Amino acid sequence: MPQKHVIFMGTPSIAAKVLQALIDSNVIIDLVVTQPDKKTGRKQTLTPSAVKQLAQQHDLRVFQPAKIKKDHEEILNCPCDLIVTCAYGQIVPTSILEHPKYGCINLHGSLLPKYRGGAPIQRAIMNGETKSGMTLMKMVQKMDAGPVMAESVIDIDPADNSTTLFEKMGDHAATLLKEHLETILNGQAVFIEQNETEATFAPIIKREEEHIDLNQSDSQIINHIRGLSLDPGAYVLAKNKKLKIFEYEYIPCENTILGLFSQPNKKSLCLELHNGKLNILSCQYEGKPKMAGKDFVNGQGRSLINTIAQ
Repeated sequence: MPQKHVIFMGTPSIAAKVLQALIDSNVIIDLVVTQPDKKTGRKQTLTPSAVKQLAQQHDLRVFQPAKIKKDHEEILNCPCDLIVTCAYGQIVPTSILEHPKYGCINLHGSLLPKYRGGAPIQRAIMNGETKSGMTLMKMVQKMDAGPVMAESVIDIDPADNSTTLFEKMGDHAATLLKEHLETILNGQAVFIEQNETEATFAPIIKREEEHIDLNQSDSQIINHIRGLSLDPGAYVLAKNKKLKIFEYEYIPCENTILGLFSQPNKKSLCLELHNGKLNILSCQYEGKPKMAGKDFVNGQGRSLINTIAQ
Protein backbone atom coordinates (compact mmCIF):
# COMPACT_ATOMS: atom_id res chain seq x y z
CA MET A 1 0.00 0.00 0.00
CA PRO A 2 1.43 3.43 -0.94
CA GLN A 3 2.06 5.64 2.06
CA LYS A 4 -0.99 7.60 3.12
CA HIS A 5 -1.09 11.10 4.58
CA VAL A 6 -2.58 11.59 8.04
CA ILE A 7 -3.31 14.51 10.36
CA PHE A 8 -3.47 13.77 14.09
CA MET A 9 -5.44 15.77 16.67
CA GLY A 10 -5.05 15.18 20.41
CA THR A 11 -3.73 16.68 23.63
CA PRO A 12 -3.09 14.61 26.85
CA SER A 13 -0.97 11.52 27.51
CA ILE A 14 -3.72 9.13 26.37
CA ALA A 15 -3.59 10.85 22.95
CA ALA A 16 0.21 10.71 22.89
CA LYS A 17 -0.01 6.91 22.93
CA VAL A 18 -2.23 7.05 19.84
CA LEU A 19 0.19 9.42 18.12
CA GLN A 20 3.02 7.01 18.90
CA ALA A 21 1.02 4.22 17.23
CA LEU A 22 0.71 6.40 14.13
CA ILE A 23 4.44 7.18 14.21
CA ASP A 24 5.12 3.43 14.31
CA SER A 25 2.79 2.83 11.33
CA ASN A 26 3.50 3.16 7.62
CA VAL A 27 1.90 6.60 7.23
CA ILE A 28 3.10 10.15 6.71
CA ILE A 29 2.01 12.46 9.53
CA ASP A 30 1.78 15.87 7.90
CA LEU A 31 0.41 17.82 10.85
CA VAL A 32 -0.23 17.40 14.58
CA VAL A 33 -2.99 19.57 16.07
CA THR A 34 -3.07 20.07 19.84
CA GLN A 35 -4.25 22.53 22.46
CA PRO A 36 -2.16 25.64 23.23
CA ASP A 37 0.49 25.40 25.94
CA LYS A 38 -1.03 25.82 29.42
CA LYS A 39 0.22 27.10 32.74
CA THR A 40 0.56 24.23 35.22
CA GLY A 41 1.65 23.63 38.80
CA ARG A 42 2.00 26.03 41.70
CA LYS A 43 4.55 28.11 39.75
CA GLN A 44 2.20 28.30 36.73
CA THR A 45 4.91 27.19 34.30
CA LEU A 46 3.86 27.31 30.63
CA THR A 47 3.85 23.65 29.59
CA PRO A 48 3.24 22.00 26.20
CA SER A 49 0.79 19.11 25.94
CA ALA A 50 2.02 15.51 25.99
CA VAL A 51 1.13 15.30 22.29
CA LYS A 52 3.17 18.38 21.41
CA GLN A 53 6.17 17.07 23.34
CA LEU A 54 6.06 13.77 21.44
CA ALA A 55 5.54 15.51 18.09
CA GLN A 56 8.56 17.73 18.68
CA GLN A 57 10.69 14.70 19.54
CA HIS A 58 9.91 13.37 16.06
CA ASP A 59 10.17 16.73 14.24
CA LEU A 60 6.50 16.75 13.31
CA ARG A 61 4.79 20.02 12.40
CA VAL A 62 2.55 21.26 15.22
CA PHE A 63 -0.51 23.53 15.01
CA GLN A 64 -2.09 24.94 18.21
CA PRO A 65 -5.20 27.02 17.50
CA ALA A 66 -6.83 28.66 20.52
CA LYS A 67 -10.26 28.27 18.89
CA ILE A 68 -10.33 25.74 16.08
CA LYS A 69 -13.79 26.87 14.93
CA LYS A 70 -12.27 30.19 13.90
CA ASP A 71 -8.73 29.13 13.07
CA HIS A 72 -8.42 25.98 10.97
CA GLU A 73 -7.18 27.06 7.54
CA GLU A 74 -3.82 25.40 8.21
CA ILE A 75 -5.62 22.06 8.45
CA LEU A 76 -7.67 22.64 5.29
CA ASN A 77 -4.51 23.66 3.42
CA CYS A 78 -2.92 20.32 4.31
CA PRO A 79 -4.25 17.55 2.00
CA CYS A 80 -4.66 14.22 3.78
CA ASP A 81 -6.28 10.81 3.49
CA LEU A 82 -7.41 10.60 7.11
CA ILE A 83 -7.66 12.62 10.31
CA VAL A 84 -7.24 10.68 13.58
CA THR A 85 -8.38 12.28 16.83
CA CYS A 86 -8.18 11.30 20.48
CA ALA A 87 -8.99 13.58 23.42
CA TYR A 88 -8.32 16.73 21.42
CA GLY A 89 -10.43 18.97 23.66
CA GLN A 90 -12.33 21.17 21.21
CA ILE A 91 -15.36 20.59 18.98
CA VAL A 92 -14.15 20.00 15.43
CA PRO A 93 -16.04 21.98 12.74
CA THR A 94 -17.77 20.30 9.81
CA SER A 95 -15.29 21.64 7.26
CA ILE A 96 -12.53 19.63 8.94
CA LEU A 97 -14.68 16.49 9.23
CA GLU A 98 -15.29 16.63 5.48
CA HIS A 99 -11.67 17.42 4.58
CA PRO A 100 -9.95 13.98 4.40
CA LYS A 101 -10.63 11.33 1.76
CA TYR A 102 -11.62 8.74 4.38
CA GLY A 103 -13.08 11.20 6.88
CA CYS A 104 -12.18 11.64 10.55
CA ILE A 105 -11.96 8.81 13.05
CA ASN A 106 -11.95 9.22 16.81
CA LEU A 107 -10.84 7.04 19.70
CA HIS A 108 -13.27 7.60 22.57
CA GLY A 109 -12.85 6.34 26.13
CA SER A 110 -16.14 4.51 26.65
CA LEU A 111 -18.27 1.76 25.16
CA LEU A 112 -20.49 3.93 23.02
CA PRO A 113 -23.28 4.92 23.05
CA LYS A 114 -22.66 5.08 26.83
CA TYR A 115 -20.79 8.07 28.23
CA ARG A 116 -20.66 10.43 25.28
CA GLY A 117 -18.87 13.66 26.12
CA GLY A 118 -15.66 15.08 27.54
CA ALA A 119 -15.26 13.10 30.79
CA PRO A 120 -16.23 9.48 30.10
CA ILE A 121 -13.36 7.97 32.06
CA GLN A 122 -13.85 10.05 35.19
CA ARG A 123 -17.64 9.66 35.23
CA ALA A 124 -17.55 5.90 34.69
CA ILE A 125 -15.49 5.57 37.88
CA MET A 126 -17.58 8.11 39.77
CA ASN A 127 -20.70 6.10 38.87
CA GLY A 128 -19.17 2.87 40.16
CA GLU A 129 -18.86 1.13 36.79
CA THR A 130 -16.77 -2.05 36.74
CA LYS A 131 -16.29 -2.11 32.96
CA SER A 132 -15.63 0.49 30.30
CA GLY A 133 -13.73 0.44 27.05
CA MET A 134 -12.26 2.19 24.05
CA THR A 135 -14.31 2.80 20.90
CA LEU A 136 -13.02 3.44 17.37
CA MET A 137 -15.65 5.50 15.57
CA LYS A 138 -16.22 7.84 12.65
CA MET A 139 -16.71 11.45 13.67
CA VAL A 140 -19.89 13.34 12.85
CA GLN A 141 -21.01 16.82 13.88
CA LYS A 142 -23.01 15.54 16.86
CA MET A 143 -20.69 14.77 19.77
CA ASP A 144 -19.58 11.11 19.92
CA ALA A 145 -22.65 10.03 17.91
CA GLY A 146 -20.86 8.66 14.84
CA PRO A 147 -20.97 5.05 13.65
CA VAL A 148 -18.66 2.55 15.35
CA MET A 149 -16.04 0.32 13.73
CA ALA A 150 -14.57 -1.50 16.76
CA GLU A 151 -14.55 -1.58 20.56
CA SER A 152 -12.21 -2.93 23.22
CA VAL A 153 -13.61 -3.78 26.68
CA ILE A 154 -11.60 -2.73 29.74
CA ASP A 155 -12.10 -3.86 33.35
CA ILE A 156 -12.22 -1.10 35.96
CA ASP A 157 -10.51 -2.58 39.01
CA PRO A 158 -11.44 -1.38 42.54
CA ALA A 159 -7.92 0.07 42.86
CA ASP A 160 -8.20 2.04 39.61
CA ASN A 161 -8.50 5.79 39.60
CA SER A 162 -8.86 8.05 36.58
CA THR A 163 -5.07 8.22 36.14
CA THR A 164 -4.60 4.45 35.98
CA LEU A 165 -7.68 4.01 33.80
CA PHE A 166 -6.39 6.68 31.39
CA GLU A 167 -3.22 4.58 31.07
CA LYS A 168 -5.23 1.48 30.22
CA MET A 169 -7.37 3.46 27.78
CA GLY A 170 -4.30 4.79 26.00
CA ASP A 171 -2.90 1.30 25.53
CA HIS A 172 -6.20 -0.01 24.15
CA ALA A 173 -6.60 3.03 21.87
CA ALA A 174 -3.15 2.50 20.37
CA THR A 175 -3.85 -1.20 19.82
CA LEU A 176 -7.22 -0.54 18.17
CA LEU A 177 -5.66 1.95 15.78
CA LYS A 178 -2.83 -0.40 14.85
CA GLU A 179 -5.30 -3.22 14.20
CA HIS A 180 -7.67 -1.22 11.98
CA LEU A 181 -5.69 1.61 10.40
CA GLU A 182 -4.82 -0.26 7.20
CA THR A 183 -8.44 -1.34 6.70
CA ILE A 184 -9.61 2.27 7.06
CA LEU A 185 -6.96 3.60 4.67
CA ASN A 186 -7.87 0.91 2.13
CA GLY A 187 -11.44 2.18 2.16
CA GLN A 188 -12.72 -1.16 3.46
CA ALA A 189 -13.86 -0.09 6.92
CA VAL A 190 -17.39 -1.00 8.02
CA PHE A 191 -19.03 1.35 10.53
CA ILE A 192 -22.25 0.49 12.40
CA GLU A 193 -24.65 3.18 13.57
CA GLN A 194 -25.12 3.64 17.32
CA ASN A 195 -28.41 2.97 19.08
CA GLU A 196 -29.53 6.47 20.08
CA THR A 197 -32.00 5.14 22.65
CA GLU A 198 -29.08 3.77 24.73
CA ALA A 199 -27.04 6.97 24.74
CA THR A 200 -25.82 8.40 28.06
CA PHE A 201 -23.68 11.46 28.62
CA ALA A 202 -20.48 12.38 30.46
CA PRO A 203 -20.01 16.16 30.46
CA ILE A 204 -16.74 17.83 31.46
CA ILE A 205 -16.24 17.95 35.24
CA LYS A 206 -17.21 21.33 36.67
CA ARG A 207 -15.15 22.84 39.48
CA GLU A 208 -18.02 22.64 41.95
CA GLU A 209 -18.21 18.88 41.31
CA GLU A 210 -14.75 18.43 42.79
CA HIS A 211 -16.23 19.06 46.26
CA ILE A 212 -17.01 15.77 48.02
CA ASP A 213 -20.59 15.46 49.28
CA LEU A 214 -20.18 13.72 52.63
CA ASN A 215 -23.90 12.91 52.69
CA GLN A 216 -23.28 10.32 49.98
CA SER A 217 -22.64 6.69 50.91
CA ASP A 218 -19.10 5.58 51.67
CA SER A 219 -18.84 3.80 48.31
CA GLN A 220 -20.05 6.90 46.45
CA ILE A 221 -17.50 9.07 48.27
CA ILE A 222 -14.72 6.62 47.43
CA ASN A 223 -15.76 6.50 43.76
CA HIS A 224 -15.84 10.30 43.68
CA ILE A 225 -12.25 10.46 44.94
CA ARG A 226 -11.13 7.72 42.53
CA GLY A 227 -12.79 9.42 39.58
CA LEU A 228 -10.92 12.68 40.17
CA SER A 229 -7.52 11.27 41.16
CA LEU A 230 -4.80 12.11 40.57
CA ASP A 231 -6.06 15.18 38.70
CA PRO A 232 -7.80 17.52 39.43
CA GLY A 233 -8.47 15.91 42.82
CA ALA A 234 -11.61 15.75 44.97
CA TYR A 235 -11.69 17.81 48.14
CA VAL A 236 -13.39 18.50 51.45
CA LEU A 237 -13.26 21.81 53.23
CA ALA A 238 -11.03 21.66 56.31
CA LYS A 239 -11.02 24.86 58.36
CA ASN A 240 -12.48 26.58 55.29
CA LYS A 241 -9.58 25.48 53.07
CA LYS A 242 -9.63 22.85 50.36
CA LEU A 243 -8.04 19.52 51.30
CA LYS A 244 -7.67 17.37 48.21
CA ILE A 245 -7.54 13.63 48.86
CA PHE A 246 -5.72 11.62 46.20
CA GLU A 247 -4.89 8.25 47.75
CA TYR A 248 -6.42 6.56 50.76
CA GLU A 249 -7.03 3.30 52.61
CA TYR A 250 -10.64 2.58 53.50
CA ILE A 251 -11.09 1.01 56.94
CA PRO A 252 -14.59 -0.28 57.80
CA CYS A 253 -15.52 0.50 61.40
CA GLU A 254 -18.40 1.42 63.69
CA ASN A 255 -19.21 4.45 65.85
CA THR A 256 -17.81 7.01 63.42
CA ILE A 257 -18.58 10.72 63.42
CA LEU A 258 -19.27 11.87 59.87
CA GLY A 259 -16.60 14.29 58.63
CA LEU A 260 -14.39 14.05 61.73
CA PHE A 261 -10.62 14.17 61.26
CA SER A 262 -9.22 11.64 63.69
CA GLN A 263 -5.73 10.34 64.46
CA PRO A 264 -5.54 6.61 65.21
CA ASN A 265 -1.74 6.83 65.52
CA LYS A 266 1.05 9.40 65.17
CA LYS A 267 1.58 8.71 61.46
CA SER A 268 -2.04 8.75 60.28
CA LEU A 269 -4.83 11.21 59.66
CA CYS A 270 -8.27 9.75 58.97
CA LEU A 271 -11.50 11.22 57.66
CA GLU A 272 -14.47 9.44 59.23
CA LEU A 273 -17.42 8.52 57.00
CA HIS A 274 -20.71 6.68 57.67
CA ASN A 275 -19.49 3.09 58.08
CA GLY A 276 -15.75 3.48 58.04
CA LYS A 277 -12.91 5.95 57.69
CA LEU A 278 -10.39 7.01 55.09
CA ASN A 279 -6.76 6.80 56.12
CA ILE A 280 -5.36 9.63 53.99
CA LEU A 281 -2.24 8.42 52.16
CA SER A 282 -1.63 11.44 49.92
CA CYS A 283 -3.26 14.84 49.88
CA GLN A 284 -2.86 18.53 49.13
CA TYR A 285 -3.91 21.33 51.46
CA GLU A 286 -4.85 24.60 49.81
CA GLY A 287 -1.74 26.68 49.10
CA LYS A 288 0.61 23.77 49.81
CA PRO A 289 2.30 21.11 47.63
CA LYS A 290 1.01 17.56 47.34
CA MET A 291 2.42 15.36 50.10
CA ALA A 292 2.12 12.00 51.82
CA GLY A 293 -0.52 11.79 54.55
CA LYS A 294 2.08 10.99 57.22
CA ASP A 295 4.03 14.13 56.34
CA PHE A 296 0.86 16.24 56.35
CA VAL A 297 -0.20 15.09 59.81
CA ASN A 298 3.28 15.86 61.13
CA GLY A 299 2.83 19.45 59.98
CA GLN A 300 -0.25 21.51 59.21
CA GLY A 301 -2.55 18.49 59.28
CA ARG A 302 -2.12 18.21 63.03
CA SER A 303 -4.33 21.29 63.49
CA LEU A 304 -7.23 19.46 61.79
CA ILE A 305 -7.45 16.63 64.34
CA ASN A 306 -10.90 16.56 66.01
CA THR A 307 -12.30 19.15 63.59
CA ILE A 308 -15.19 18.46 61.18
CA ALA A 309 -14.80 18.57 57.40
CA GLN A 310 -17.47 20.06 55.20
